Amino acid sequence: MVTKWVLLPIPAQDADSIELDIAERQRKRGEPTSPSAGELSDDELASEMLRRTTFGAFIPWPESALERLAAATTETTRRWSIVMTLCAENPGTLFSTTDISERTELTIEEWRTACRHITPHLRKHYKDAPLWGPGSYEGSTEWPLVTMSGRQLKLRHELHVGITEEQAKRWLAVLNRTTQNGA
Repeated sequence: MVTKWVLLPIPAQDADSIELDIAERQRKRGEPTSPSAGELSDDELASEMLRRTTFGAFIPWPESALERLAAATTETTRRWSIVMTLCAENPGTLFSTTDISERTELTIEEWRTACRHITPHLRKHYKDAPLWGPGSYEGSTEWPLVTMSGRQLKLRHELHVGITEEQAKRWLAVLNRTTQNGA
């Protein structure tokens, strides 16, 4: 087994004991007790920290807003529902536009069109959803998925989306109720 190292922020007062615990576990595995310089690139560390920060800052939508999204009948909301479900089945995972096209029935252009049309739709119909914080979209309704630029992640230059554990839990609960009520 080859150890894959990840960035994990921990409280400074716990660092020594956690480091000793990790070193002991690694020795038992017969693996090095710390990563080599080549195993952790600056880009990987920066991308992982950005991903964790972005997921951590996401404010989950209220279930009432998610219910309206799940029940909506526009082409845009239908497409978003498909991608929300893909992401909810894999919380914490980021999917590129290409990944979405490969893992759903949507083409790249259909997903891109849904992304272009979602902001005005949300502005009009989802006053109870959280708002974007500081940045380009400040004050606009936040998308129901975590979004990141591939450029920021040092990955393919596409939009990447994912879902937090809490948002996934709420979305799947809404879908479950919708299915039960519709059956």
